[in-house]
Amino acid sequence: MQTSEVASTSEKRHVATNRPELSGITVREDDVEPVRGIRSVVVLFRGMAVLLLLLTVVQVVLGLTSTVALSMGVVFAEAVRLIIFAGLLWGGGDLAKLAVKSHYDLRATRILVARVDHMVRHLTDTTGANSSPNSAHRDQNG
Repeated sequence: MQTSEVASTSEKRHVATNRPELSGITVREDDVEPVRGIRSVVVLFRGMAVLLLLLTVVQVVLGLTSTVALSMGVVFAEAVRLIIFAGLLWGGGDLAKLAVKSHYDLRATRILVARVDHMVRHLTDTTGANSSPNSAHRDQNG
């Protein structure tokens, strides 16, 4: 009787060919979310940081070679300010990259928990065991 139930459930199983895969395992569409937006923020922040560093170099060179006398303290202060902002932008890009990596971990955890939940439900349905762990303890103690 049990073998016919297993055969009928395996016949009903639908194999999707267009579903996404992670490490060779087919996953639901809801579990795979695009992170292109966050990656573009990383590129944007790092690009702005590089542009600020280039602007700093240009400003210092023009300040040193300018025919108009500029205070070296002002040029130095502006260079430091631009370097600090470039560092903050680079750090913002690193935080966005960290968000992408943590998203991968959260997605993998969500997939794992969903699979474990499915396996436990399937196991309790096939064995007919009660889903409450306290009921098994009560049955043993009488």
